[in-house]
Amino acid sequence: MTLGIRKTIVLVLVAAVFLLANMWLVMNWLQDKGVIDMAKHVRTEYLTGTAITIIVALLILLVKPAIEG
Repeated sequence: MTLGIRKTIVLVLVAAVFLLANMWLVMNWLQDKGVIDMAKHVRTEYLTGTAITIIVALLILLVKPAIEG
């Protein structure tokens, strides 16, 4: 294992720790602003099984066709 790989692993681990530490702060901020409650309401009212099926079908149809050559 080279020094560069070890440095990369350490940087990734440090970034993960910072991300996890700030995730709690962001979740609490979103809860205070009411975004989570609004998202729960939208999910229960508007995301029915049919809507999810249509969204998935449209996402599948949006795939860029392969270049034939």
